[in-house]
Amino acid sequence: MLASGAAVLSGALTPTEVMTAVRLGVHAIKIFPASLGGPGYLRALRGPFPDVPLMPTGGVNTGNLADWLRAGAVAVGAGSEPCPPAALSAGDWPAIQHSAREFRAALDSVRAST
Repeated sequence: MLASGAAVLSGALTPTEVMTAVRLGVHAIKIFPASLGGPGYLRALRGPFPDVPLMPTGGVNTGNLADWLRAGAVAVGAGSEPCPPAALSAGDWPAIQHSAREFRAALDSVRAST
């Protein structure tokens, strides 16, 4: 995949897995499930991996988005927060739009405060 020129985001949780992904040359590392350690865990990973692009996925929501970014996330992965599974199953597009707009507003708020 790296040879194709496509961006490669590998999943990892432990420092050993992060180091393996770094050695493989991935572009960014998705910390999953990020909810297991929270923003404090991502902050702790910044110690041995200060220049590695880390992206938490699994557990990012409007209430903790700012904490993840302050902890050093270069981006976040958010699937069920802006697109709730129940709303998706029901085809409730207004609910999905509402959730996505709330997530975007939270992100805009974080960006405005930095």
